[in-house]
Amino acid sequence: MKKLILGISLLFLGCQEKQRPNLANTPELQKALQSIQVLDGFELELVAAEPLVEDPVAMEIDEDGNWYVAEMPGYPLDLSKKGQIRKLIDTNDDGYPDKSIVFADSLTLPMGLMRWKKGILVADSPNILYFEDTDGDQKADKREVVLTGFSLSNPQHNMNTPKFGIDNWIYLGHSGAINSFTYEDIFGDKGKEITFPNKPNTAFLPKNGNGRNVRFKPDSYQIESLSGETQYGHTTDPWGRRFYTDNANHLFHEVIDARYVNANKNLVIAEAMEKIPDHGNACEIYPISESPNHQLLTDVGVVTSSCGITWYDGGAFGKNYNQVTFVGEPVHNLVHADIIESHGATFKGKRLVEKKEFLASKDPWFRPVNFYVGPDGAMYVVDYYRQLVEHPEWMSEEVNKSGALYNGSTKGRIYRITKKGAKAMDWMKSVKLSTKSSEDLAELLTHENGWYRRTAQRLLFDRKDKSVTPQLKKIIDRDQKLGAVQALWLLHDWGMVDAKDLANALGSSTEGMRENALQVADRLIDKPGFAKNADLQKQLIGLADDPSARVRFQWLCSSSYLHLPNSATLRAKILAKDIEDQWAGIAAIAASQDTEEALLKSSIQTLGMSPSKGKSTFFSYLAATLVKKGDPAFLSLAIDQNPSNDWWQAAIWYGVATLIKEAGVPFPLEEKQKEALLASFMQTNQPELRTSILSLFKSLGLPKNATQFARVEQRFSQSKDAQFQRDALSLLALRGDAKTQASLIQYLSSKSPVHLQLGAIESLPNTLAKTDLQKINAYYPSLSVPVKKAWIAYLLEHENQVTALLQEVKKNNIKRSDLEWPQIVGLMNYYDTGIRSLARSVLAIAEDRKAILQNYLPAAEKNGNVAMGQKVFEANCTSCHAIKNLKGVDFGPNLNTLKSRNALSIITEIINPNNSIADKYGQWDIELKNGTRLNGIITSENDQTIALKLMGGAIQNVSKSTIKSKKDLRVSAMPNGLEANISVQAMADLLAYIKK
Repeated sequence: MKKLILGISLLFLGCQEKQRPNLANTPELQKALQSIQVLDGFELELVAAEPLVEDPVAMEIDEDGNWYVAEMPGYPLDLSKKGQIRKLIDTNDDGYPDKSIVFADSLTLPMGLMRWKKGILVADSPNILYFEDTDGDQKADKREVVLTGFSLSNPQHNMNTPKFGIDNWIYLGHSGAINSFTYEDIFGDKGKEITFPNKPNTAFLPKNGNGRNVRFKPDSYQIESLSGETQYGHTTDPWGRRFYTDNANHLFHEVIDARYVNANKNLVIAEAMEKIPDHGNACEIYPISESPNHQLLTDVGVVTSSCGITWYDGGAFGKNYNQVTFVGEPVHNLVHADIIESHGATFKGKRLVEKKEFLASKDPWFRPVNFYVGPDGAMYVVDYYRQLVEHPEWMSEEVNKSGALYNGSTKGRIYRITKKGAKAMDWMKSVKLSTKSSEDLAELLTHENGWYRRTAQRLLFDRKDKSVTPQLKKIIDRDQKLGAVQALWLLHDWGMVDAKDLANALGSSTEGMRENALQVADRLIDKPGFAKNADLQKQLIGLADDPSARVRFQWLCSSSYLHLPNSATLRAKILAKDIEDQWAGIAAIAASQDTEEALLKSSIQTLGMSPSKGKSTFFSYLAATLVKKGDPAFLSLAIDQNPSNDWWQAAIWYGVATLIKEAGVPFPLEEKQKEALLASFMQTNQPELRTSILSLFKSLGLPKNATQFARVEQRFSQSKDAQFQRDALSLLALRGDAKTQASLIQYLSSKSPVHLQLGAIESLPNTLAKTDLQKINAYYPSLSVPVKKAWIAYLLEHENQVTALLQEVKKNNIKRSDLEWPQIVGLMNYYDTGIRSLARSVLAIAEDRKAILQNYLPAAEKNGNVAMGQKVFEANCTSCHAIKNLKGVDFGPNLNTLKSRNALSIITEIINPNNSIADKYGQWDIELKNGTRLNGIITSENDQTIALKLMGGAIQNVSKSTIKSKKDLRVSAMPNGLEANISVQAMADLLAYIKK
């Protein structure tokens, strides 16, 4: 304990040691500084504060040390264009700012800025704006709209953070519009086509860019959507690999680039990103805030507001920080850090330190929202400094009306973090890159500090001074770890890369350089000087056997465009090595446009000898791609009489059946294929294969040759295999004959085994005769619990039977308690208003939520039993939520984030779930062209598909071409009425379990 106390005292001293020369030494600022604890070995100084800056959210330092800060006083609700860009000025040449002027104003909610040419690009939805001072008075007199069409939604989700990439594109963070249930009148803009308004006939993106990140080139009017999305902030490592953040998901990686996803228009994937923290999403954090100002829906003690993700590339923190990312967690007044380590095609993030944070403050108004790595290698922390940082969409009405929403709006601080003993800040007076020659700038590409590499590259790109071409080529030839990748992309954009340069880059000793070289190669391979270059082809072929899994993954991606001899063989070789990494399989499929069947054939040969999870996943993805392509020839590969092949054939047919069922893709089977599948159904001992075959027959119909059905009936009557009997009954029922249907009803009326009764319900037709419906409902009270559940599920799955279900509940023949909570959820939110109204009446859900809430508020004061609370959670919540180590369905938000929330807040959300809907958990109703209706949460979207999370947690990929209508239900997926199953004491027990 003594050691810990000493360490903390040293941390305090570190924050006190450095005094800013021109900053007013007010007690308030001194207290703020002394409240911050930073990891030992570092020190912190306050370098800018009010009145020089107010409400800062981002900063930029240009090539001459000019310091610009984006200010957003309008957050959270004020759209009266009070936002501005300030320029900080050092008037006495001591290296620190002592004056500021407004460089640009009349901004709505500025969310980032970037130096560009002679001015500044500003992200201010719906626009990307360009400001320039043309007359030298240090105020912008030129204002142009560069891009427009982005949504003006909740500020936390607006387009943000323009950054210059290593490939000379400008990258924007973007996560698309969300639904504002309280402030739709202010934030209801869902965006338009994203265009260059000054060049209307150039490239554009669809409405709001499909809610994904965007990159563009202003000079050449190019614009593209990326494959991933982020909330506020995005970053890259030195090789351009992209990392994102989003509230509770503080760290994820865009694994496969949109260029390669789009290489195969038939590729079927739900997501192109992977969450990478080894300590989980909504991970535990360690704040030190005193008297924190947490709001109604604040998730306390876990990451809940991550933003400003920044890869440290300043070179001044030591080698242990070369692979570290930082995120702000403003709700908890701290900065969290992770070490990024390679993991196959992607990465894993582990805590920089255990049980503490890199930086934390006792001051509950400290709000670190962004970071900037400066010319000195220091990391600058942008402190928004507000009493409240949560958006009123998710706060109590009392707080929203308290007048406190803008407390702190005249304040703001920027801190500088350095290693102990670092030199004083002097870049405001010493940095003057604009006067340097292009040769000097080219040399700076190799600087250990990423700020110099990026700034020099941007200036060279702008100058287009090709006289430095020989110098850039030398950087590549010398295989310098830093600078070669920037040199390569500059030469690429100038059209100056030759085969030797590319060969040198491909042969680099640095993994990241070889990855980028492959990206350049797949763009140049068809051009003169590269096409049919035997030496280059040999080198590219050799990289398929690279020792790095990431280079092999990039090779798979790039092979879409490389057109190398024996590409299929080389892909198969990589897959044999990396198949347990699902991304390798996805990349191989993406690269196999028009050769998917050949990939399947070779993969059966090389992978089909023994089963594994990775192999089954790959075969399912590949089969789904072939179905989407509409090419049935491959099906013959998945039908034979060899039992050892059943595992991979089951995976193939699962992919086929799933896409046909979920996406409604028309895909006829030949009669011979159906007959062969029926034979496989009879022969296999793999239930998974039978299930897939059944799903296909339900979608596409049975074989017309009825001779085999006699064998099925015979084996059904003789078999002791309960699962086979159940599957066979479902198969026989697909014939739709009166005799079989009568037998199904008979199984339910008698003391038949449960597995046959379950099979009978699963096998019932979509429409039942009224007399059969009445019979089964009459048998209902005598059925076992599993069979009752199956009957209720059947009625709910068929729209024409839902009213009958509710009538049986009304008569009390089917008990209300027999319905599971997700089923009540579906009924309460049913798209048909008549059924929804009937459900709310029959299920006795009181709509006066305030009155119900008052009845349950005493639970907050009662002593709850944790063990009993777990049982309440298991019975009522696991159907939609996970928590702690209790396995639940991943449909709604993970409830680990609730453990430290105010008990009254938790009760409020249970009793009135529409009080506030968590980001991206709104309910959607989708009607397909074939009449199918789907209800769930949209988790991601691209040009071709929507990923819809269904009740139960399954993700269904829905092809946009099959959608007739898409409606935002504007309600929580969790309806009113959960309290019907929970007493006040049970609520207290539930609270005790959640908060344990």
